[in-house]
Amino acid sequence: MAKRIERVTKSVREILDDLLAGHQEARLRGAGQGLKYLERTLSEQGSLPNAVKGAAFSLLAEERALAQDWEGTAEAVQAFLRHLPSLEEDLGHGYRRFLEGSTALERGVQALTELADFHGALELCDRAIALDLGAHWEAKRDSLAWAR
Repeated sequence: MAKRIERVTKSVREILDDLLAGHQEARLRGAGQGLKYLERTLSEQGSLPNAVKGAAFSLLAEERALAQDWEGTAEAVQAFLRHLPSLEEDLGHGYRRFLEGSTALERGVQALTELADFHGALELCDRAIALDLGAHWEAKRDSLAWAR
């Protein structure tokens, strides 16, 4: 009788590390390759843990902003925000470091400003302030205060 092959189960952190490494490799292959990698991963990997999806949407916001796809950037940022609770739960102590290293909220403010959704940009600034991401968010919010 043949021996059964045991399924290898990776932790959320290991899957996240794979995603980050794959994205980095794709970016090294040329312009637009990081975006293609993330879109393909999100569409083909339905079983990704929600925390990994959140990280992928964070990276996707950056890639779409680089391509000046402002609507796509705004959508990616909203998806990133929906997955924040999973990121916090699954990354534990690494959550804060990940959040501080993410450019998703900055890119979201940029996208919403480009789309003339100044109230949405202000809401993102308020969200970043609530997440305690630094004093520069208060300055950014103050620069948009005229839109209130």
